[in-house]
Amino acid sequence: MVRIHDALDNATLDSGSTSGATEQDETLGQAAFDLHLDEIPLEQMQEGGVGPSHTVASGDVEHRSVSQQPDMKLVVISNRGAPFDPNKPQTGGLAAALEPVVERSGAVWMFSSENRGDGTERPLPLVKAGVGHVAELDLPAAHHRGYYRDYSNSTLWPVLHSLSDRMSRAEEGYDSYRQMNSFIARAAFDLRDRDAFWVHDYHLLRSGAICTISASSGRPASFCTRHGRRPT
Repeated sequence: MVRIHDALDNATLDSGSTSGATEQDETLGQAAFDLHLDEIPLEQMQEGGVGPSHTVASGDVEHRSVSQQPDMKLVVISNRGAPFDPNKPQTGGLAAALEPVVERSGAVWMFSSENRGDGTERPLPLVKAGVGHVAELDLPAAHHRGYYRDYSNSTLWPVLHSLSDRMSRAEEGYDSYRQMNSFIARAAFDLRDRDAFWVHDYHLLRSGAICTISASSGRPASFCTRHGRRPT
């Protein structure tokens, strides 16, 4: 546990290289992650708030949306997301909560697309959603397996759910996790004229690099939610 936290705190953001990922690897990674949920006792899932989200229509959360003024200038960053469709309101999860916030506040929601890229940094295409925008980022294929399967879901996920006996002891995925978080942070920072960054998901703990970049250039800081329980 301490070793993992020390690595997250002290690792640098220099460039590196890892082996490429295949589509089969990504599918296996998601299957392994889903298997973790199936194996956890129900009482532990309820205690930690783990499991399927309660179904909530997006309209039901509109009255709870905060800071819905168009000058909010917030960037929300998550590992995954969902494109908005005015004809198909979101019915649960993070998307249902964020849809009214983005549409009414002028926020940008950035998340990974279904495509894999070569790591080239390009301006993000912004898709209009009310007065806000949605931005999908193509994550580098070379780092995706290490970032997603090997480190996020095989190391961090068990730790955050107090399942250290299921934690992978291999460290090969951490460099990819670090590189991917740096890539995501730089993409978010290129969304100019923003007041704050909300980083959601344990997949993105190292995207606190945004804080480092912001502090050195007078830009706004970020804050992070783990989307997981606190280890015990």
